[in-house]
Amino acid sequence: MGLPAQPKAKTEQQAGATQKAPNGTTSLPPPPVLAPNAAPAATPTVPVRDETVYQRNKPPDQPPPPKRAARPAGPPPPLVQGPTQTNAAPPETPHLGDVLTEDQQKQYNAAIEQCLTHAQTSLGALANRQLSQEQQATMAQVQSFMQQAQEKRKTDLAAAKSLAERADVLASDLVASVR
Repeated sequence: MGLPAQPKAKTEQQAGATQKAPNGTTSLPPPPVLAPNAAPAATPTVPVRDETVYQRNKPPDQPPPPKRAARPAGPPPPLVQGPTQTNAAPPETPHLGDVLTEDQQKQYNAAIEQCLTHAQTSLGALANRQLSQEQQATMAQVQSFMQQAQEKRKTDLAAAKSLAERADVLASDLVASVR
């Protein structure tokens, strides 16, 4: 078997791929000159992008979303209201809640009264006692619950009962902590 074929001698153009400039630096050769009738080499018409791994999966560029219209800088226009009635009472707003029968209302009121009376009796037993700051805060909370229960009693019996029960339990715990 023979030796591999020797590469052919370099042509002048290949030999001059890098030329030394008179000042000692190397420069690239000038581009080849094409004949006037020669067709240019096929070049890709799509511009070459420098795509990284992260850009390959990137969706194609989309135009930005349309901008919102700016609000006017002036004050808002006044609201136009219909004729007002100065002597008319405001309409009663409907109240969503439990619909209680007459008997249930009596039971709730009795339970509220019992809890409030018991809580008041418990607080009365502590009237002449020396209380710590924590116990004084608990006493204030009991009084607050009692007041809220009285106010809610007019509109929401279930909430009033819950508040009265809380006041009663706190007052009982307070009396037990003082003894």
